[in-house]
Formats: sequence, structure tokens, C-alpha cells
Amino acid sequence: MPEAQSFVTRDSCTLRYWLRGEGPLVTLTPGGREAGEAVSALADSLAVRCTVLTWDRRNAGGADVWFGGDAEAEVWADDLSDLIAHLGMGPAWIAGGSAGCRTSVLSAVRHPETARGLLLWSASGGPYSCQFLGFSYHVPYIMAAEAAGMEAVCNTPFFADRIADNPGNRKRLMALDPVEFASQMKRWNEAFYFKPDQTLAGVPDEALSKIDMPVLIVAGNDDVHPPAVSDAVARLVPGATHIASPWSNDQWLDMFTGRKPGGSVFNLYPLLVPALLDFIGRHS
Repeated sequence: MPEAQSFVTRDSCTLRYWLRGEGPLVTLTPGGREAGEAVSALADSLAVRCTVLTWDRRNAGGADVWFGGDAEAEVWADDLSDLIAHLGMGPAWIAGGSAGCRTSVLSAVRHPETARGLLLWSASGGPYSCQFLGFSYHVPYIMAAEAAGMEAVCNTPFFADRIADNPGNRKRLMALDPVEFASQMKRWNEAFYFKPDQTLAGVPDEALSKIDMPVLIVAGNDDVHPPAVSDAVARLVPGATHIASPWSNDQWLDMFTGRKPGGSVFNLYPLLVPALLDFIGRHS
């Protein structure tokens, strides 16, 4: 594992990042609010031919917790663009699955000057996906805050881990008013409301239709990342390349649901490497 480095955002939020390998810059953003190094196996494999950036977003890994803005993924997208600019190694191939897919697309849409192209998988959207993700990301913490205040939020497994990775996060969380915290979580949840004109959750179809760069889209094959969504995104993005998933629905469910103990969907990600490197090579 490479040495962690720090990046301070425009509004003084400290993030962590790691660099490995040599070659064109590829940024990797995991799904959920997982730590950047959750995708270390994929990063190590790509580093044979690329410089690979992994990073802890706000509220992930050992980064600072932070609450504000209309949509968390939009803030992540802006931070990613600023981090690429800070490194002076862009424009970058911006890559990710699920939340990483949404963040990558938003970063390229909002800051196209920092994006060489997009490498996307596990595109989330549709009524069930939006409902599932909105609940998972926000409702347990809303309920904790409303039931017993910020101490209860700190004691949830997710935020207890954020405090363990970054002890200063406890003070940041305890300084928040629980009513305001719950209201903020509800605002972020609104970004996951299903909208017919947002095939990819939180991203307007109009924005997808204006993307002007090489884009690789790996087909989804599960309820949270339905094939109909990746199909539709591929049709909306001009010139996008759409390929089959290297893993099956059963393989994904084994990892996601814990049917195979100790598994993680991130264990499947190295299966993407041949297609990602081939696409980068053909568009370099």
C-alpha cells in the first residue's frame, strides 16, 4: 500500500489520497461511502500501466466528516476535480462504480477540463435502486439523530468507523445540532428521488447527452445497477462504448449479500482490468 497523502479542500476539509504506478492518470472512486483503498486490488492491477489515484472522500475512510450542500455526490465531484488539478497530472481517466460512477460522471460534467475520459460500471438508477440507495445512505442516521441526538449518530457502526479512522470526526459530529443534521440528511436524500429525466441517479439526462469525451460503460446486471440503466446511459452519451459485465448477477449477489462470507463486490473489480486498459490504450 502506498503512503497516504493529505489534500485540503477549498473549504478546509482534509481528505486522504494515494498514488501508485506510472503512466496516464486514472482516478478510482468506490461505491457507497467506502474508503478509497477498498479498491486497492483494482488499483494495483491498473498501476502496471497507469498512475492510479485512490482517495477518501468527505465522510469516507479517514477523511473529515462534513455536511452541507444539496447533493453529496456533487461535492465529491468538485473535490475530485480540484484534487486532479492539485496533482498537476490531468486530464485524468475518471473511473468508478455505483457511487463512484455517479461521482465520476458529475465531475466530468461539471469540470470537463480535468477529464480525459470516463470509465464507468455499476450505473445506478430506476425506482428500486433510487429507493434502496436513498434509504441506505441516509435513513439510519436520520433516525439515530432524531431518536437520541448526535451521540447516537456517533455510535452507529458507520460513523464509529469514521471516528476510529479520524478521531477529530467525533468533535465535528458532536458540534452539530441533531435537528439540522437530520434536515441535511433529508436534503441529500432528495438527490436519490426517482426522476424520469435522470436515468443515472442524480444526473440529468440532458447533461449526459452533452458529454464530449471517450466513455466506456460496463453493463449492469443487478437490481441496484440494472442493465436497463447502463443501456440507456450508453444511448444517451454520444459515442459511448458499451460492453458486457465481466461478472454475473449471481457473483455480484454472493459478494453484496454475504452469501459467500468475507466477500466484497470490490473483489470482482480486477475482472475489469483488461477492458479498462484496452480502452485507455485505444484512446491515448
